[in-house]
Amino acid sequence: MSTLRWLAVGAIACLLVPGARAEDKPDYAKLLVGKWEVSKADEGTVPTGTIIEFTKDGKVTLTGKKDGADVTMDGTYKLEGDKFTVTMKRDDKEQTHTITIKKISEKEMTTENPEGKVVELKKK
Repeated sequence: MSTLRWLAVGAIACLLVPGARAEDKPDYAKLLVGKWEVSKADEGTVPTGTIIEFTKDGKVTLTGKKDGADVTMDGTYKLEGDKFTVTMKRDDKEQTHTITIKKISEKEMTTENPEGKVVELKKK
């Protein structure tokens, strides 16, 4: 009888542990939506101070300055796990970039592009 109890306890523990680990993963879709300000960025990415807004319906808007002029770019994004693909049109050419979310919370996010360049953002 004692062996049967231990087997039951072991089976229940095996079922509960994967569920607990799943909760450790952030809800990227929920956390990504909103306005983010670039606080630090590697050269060749986006300028510091740029505002990036992700909407629930898969749209993204970048607002910032380039060469002293205000610039706004609209596009779309698709989130898959910890990566999102952004597609924007610039000078009649469509550009697509895949970005990996290295860290995300309700207040901060760190991303990395395929070249290893990092951008840090703060939620507005």
